[in-house]
Amino acid sequence: MDVAPGQIGLPLLIDSIKPRIRKLADTRLHIPAREPYMEGHNTWVANRPGSLLVFPVGDLAQHTIANLFFYATNGYTIYDDIHKRKIPGVEKFASLVDIDQPYPLTFVEQYSLTELTAELSTSVYAGMLMQQALGLGGWMFDGIDRLTVLGASGNPEVPGLGFRYDTDERWSQPNPTGLAGIFETLSPPHYPDMRAAVDAYVERKFGPGGPFHPDTPGPWQDSSRVRSSAKTYDEPIRELVALQAQYIYDTFGKFRLQFLPFSR
Repeated sequence: MDVAPGQIGLPLLIDSIKPRIRKLADTRLHIPAREPYMEGHNTWVANRPGSLLVFPVGDLAQHTIANLFFYATNGYTIYDDIHKRKIPGVEKFASLVDIDQPYPLTFVEQYSLTELTAELSTSVYAGMLMQQALGLGGWMFDGIDRLTVLGASGNPEVPGLGFRYDTDERWSQPNPTGLAGIFETLSPPHYPDMRAAVDAYVERKFGPGGPFHPDTPGPWQDSSRVRSSAKTYDEPIRELVALQAQYIYDTFGKFRLQFLPFSR
């Protein structure tokens, strides 16, 4: 949307947001005000009638893929420090990356989780400040069970948001991966394999509507030139990232979701 300076106001903002709103239910999200669904010190106030409960949801799979691309384009690969082995097939890319000094997989995963947590926390903090500026009050907290909210509580009477989730004997907790047609992570089962997820990430970044597509509007005098100046990923880099991503999925069985709630 191209808007002249000074034209942005509340009606315009509301009109721009409306097409993106998807109603999931006609009632308030059912979260029992008791443990284990909610921490005891929050039962008296969290998700009460008349209150606002907001929680951003982020795709940790996307962040991990983004970091794999970041490392690959800067000449680095990863290795499985949990099983103490290199990722099979990376030797094919020795001309692109340093296969003798790879980054530990656990470092990359924790780095991705930290990045996403920081982004979600920042959005929550901004929302809290906006509430307080309006005189409504509000605070950040994480006293509602994440699996309960997403729909993996294990109790059919507490369906949460109804996200698809999987279980595995290797995991200590269920793994929610998305809500069909609403929010789907860049990983199976929403994509047939990690190569398809990697291609979807590249399309999301450089394709129509993406931040680096020349036709995407922007604030610059020549937005098309600025956006199209970003270098896309060539096939060998895509192949390397897909190889590493598929190894992670095949070995551990999942990529994850992360979300943080705040309430007023």
